[in-house]
Amino acid sequence: MQKGTNILMSQTKSYLTLPDAPAIPGLAFRLFQGAVDFPAIKAVRKQIQAVDGDIWLPGPDTDSDPVCNPLQDCLFVEVDGQVIGYTWLVWWTENFLELFLSLGWLVPEWRRKGIGRTLLRWQERRIRQIAEMHPTTKPCVFGGNADETQPGNRALLLSEGYTVAFTMVWMTCQLPTEPIHLAPLPDGLEIRPVERDQLPAIYAANEEAFSESDGGHEIESYETWLRDLGWPNLDTSLWVVAWDGDQIAGLVLSTSDEEGAHTPWVATLRPWRRRGLGKALMTRMLQRCQEHGITQADIGTRAENPGKSVHLYESVGYQVVQRMPRYRKPF
Repeated sequence: MQKGTNILMSQTKSYLTLPDAPAIPGLAFRLFQGAVDFPAIKAVRKQIQAVDGDIWLPGPDTDSDPVCNPLQDCLFVEVDGQVIGYTWLVWWTENFLELFLSLGWLVPEWRRKGIGRTLLRWQERRIRQIAEMHPTTKPCVFGGNADETQPGNRALLLSEGYTVAFTMVWMTCQLPTEPIHLAPLPDGLEIRPVERDQLPAIYAANEEAFSESDGGHEIESYETWLRDLGWPNLDTSLWVVAWDGDQIAGLVLSTSDEEGAHTPWVATLRPWRRRGLGKALMTRMLQRCQEHGITQADIGTRAENPGKSVHLYESVGYQVVQRMPRYRKPF
């Protein structure tokens, strides 16, 4: 689908009359105007994070290349001219569907007054318009997020017909001071240093491993995959790739920053599954973390993963610290 417009553009205030808005004096809805609205977004974000913690709050000021058109797809909420919330919209292609994710936030004192429901219903109407402009043969679904700390969001989604499709879990590992015990590498496999000319093969192997997944794998181009991993300043020192001759059998790709190591990709190709390869790769990655002086690592996975990834990561020292159900509703 075609991406949105330049967020630095601006427009005059465009107020909308929404049929299902609650009767609150001074309540108004308008579209995003451009960079002039960035201070209001930051103020809303600050109030929300003061209560909810450092949660993910994307918006037109954080996304330099949005898939949506912020001037048409980002809705603001005001009370007596003061911005109290906003929405954000993203969509992507997964293995078997087109997912449209509705995101929206209100400052705490204006929650549970019917405003969130109004925002969600407006987003669904807008999403239908977008989908009609970009026909696809894949099923289209609405998406919503609500983790364990957001009971109000969860209640709203359930009451609007959403159901839990799967649950993402966030796990962390505090690396021990003693040396990591390396799980044995299956016979016939070897770990080789990562070379730049291997990157296309590593990307292809990763996509192949996740191509069968029904758990929210977003199809990425090679260029996007590289950029997400840090290109052009790509650091492969925490990458562990197992080879069987000229074929990749499995991989663990990690990055690091001042907070520790982060592992976006762990994959074992079908012919080499159920042989302990995942544990062998993970323990070697954690050993490299120790060698680099890294004391904490984190990873996200799907609780319902048929490969029992949660159990794998727990077996090498990770613990679940957050559960994040992902809600879906068919068009």
